[in-house]
Amino acid sequence: MNIEMTSGKDVKIPEMLRDRIQLKLTKVESRLGQKLFFRVRFDKESVENYTCQIHFNSSRSEFNASATEDDLVKSADQAISKIERQLKKFQSKQSTKGRMSIRDTTDLDTDLGDEVEL
Repeated sequence: MNIEMTSGKDVKIPEMLRDRIQLKLTKVESRLGQKLFFRVRFDKESVENYTCQIHFNSSRSEFNASATEDDLVKSADQAISKIERQLKKFQSKQSTKGRMSIRDTTDLDTDLGDEVEL
């Protein structure tokens, strides 16, 4: 896994936050089962607001998340939770692709064969 962390002007990323992001993105990578390249960017929007943007491509899809909070750690956690929701939605769509729809199933009357007389 490769993580490119960049920060804007007047933003210093603490080592604790780097380790936390790496741990959470490792879990995302393990759910997809492939090597990924993550781009994480931190910016300072105003005096008290920080923005965290996360971007990566998988073999079939592209994932983007952005969060703005008053704390650097909160913005990173919120962006990672958005990525996890996107990944969960993507995986649920992939698992339901092979299933039969209600229209593809056979009619119950034809499956019974023998009719019951009262």
